[in-house]
Amino acid sequence: MQTVTAPLLPHQQEEEVSTNALEKLREELELVGYLTSHDLQAPLRIIQSCCQTLNKHPALASDAAGRDAVQTLNQEAARLKTLMQGLLDYIRLETFPTAHTPLDCNEIVAAAMATLENDIKMSGATVDCDPLPQVLGHHGRLTRLFAHLLDNALKFRSRQPLKVHISAQRAEDRWEFCVEDNGIGIDEEYQDIIFRLFQRLHTDEAYPGHGIGLALSRKIVEAHGGKLRMKSMPGKGSRFIFTLPAVT
Repeated sequence: MQTVTAPLLPHQQEEEVSTNALEKLREELELVGYLTSHDLQAPLRIIQSCCQTLNKHPALASDAAGRDAVQTLNQEAARLKTLMQGLLDYIRLETFPTAHTPLDCNEIVAAAMATLENDIKMSGATVDCDPLPQVLGHHGRLTRLFAHLLDNALKFRSRQPLKVHISAQRAEDRWEFCVEDNGIGIDEEYQDIIFRLFQRLHTDEAYPGHGIGLALSRKIVEAHGGKLRMKSMPGKGSRFIFTLPAVT
């Protein structure tokens, strides 16, 4: 005998969507708790150790070892501040929605490039983009989205001169953007891992970073009702593709 499942009523569908959203939020808050108890504790332990050393031996601050300890202390404090700010930004994207207004993406990209002006000049990178459309979004968050993607290209550039190209094409009621670079690229098996908060594929010595930018980028796109993915091959560069709502 075949079992027939009755369709959900509208209010039941809304309850199911709310339940799924709450479950997703619960899982992410558990992740935040795990990361807080592990990743954020490491720099704290180093800071505490340096402080104890300086307290026991005040004279150390005047010699080379003391100066090294102070430098390490400052570096780890800065790292901790960055990690905590990234964590707060990540949580806010999930819990504090904002109103979206029509925005010119040419102006958004220009603002993002301005925040990275010195890094772009120092690297000798070339960033060019096609004429970009208007979208519905939050100015600050979209500026950070493009800044994160450009910063990622700057960090993971190869020995050849870095070139970044930004384009967009219409996809029904949305615009599909592509930020393409000729950097080092990554294997397909890692192309989802890099969007997880604090997940990194390289050491600080090889490629400095905190594993925050791409996780926030995906969250920003999702907050605009879109999806962010990447296509990449080692040595062939990367393409970050995402959608944003069009202005109708």
